[in-house]
Amino acid sequence: MQLDEKTLDTLKWLSRLDIPEEETEALSSSIGEMLTFFQQLSALDTEGVEPTAHVVPLENVLRADESVSPRFDRDLLLSGTQSEDGLITLPKVVG
Repeated sequence: MQLDEKTLDTLKWLSRLDIPEEETEALSSSIGEMLTFFQQLSALDTEGVEPTAHVVPLENVLRADESVSPRFDRDLLLSGTQSEDGLITLPKVVG
């Protein structure tokens, strides 16, 4: 399938490609071959085939959820700092 010049110019503009004129014929031929292949794929009967995101079945590889462990005592953690209302206070640095 050969692309006409107007369609090829539109594709070049949409893809923001600056293709030199001497490469236009090769590009048109390559895109035409891809479109021919896509037409062959669209002719396949896919009735009853479940859509998939991956070729092989994937399972979640994350670890299982665990219950929340008890938290540390906030006052104990802040005991070695200068704190006020549960927030760490720092000396004024900028005058």
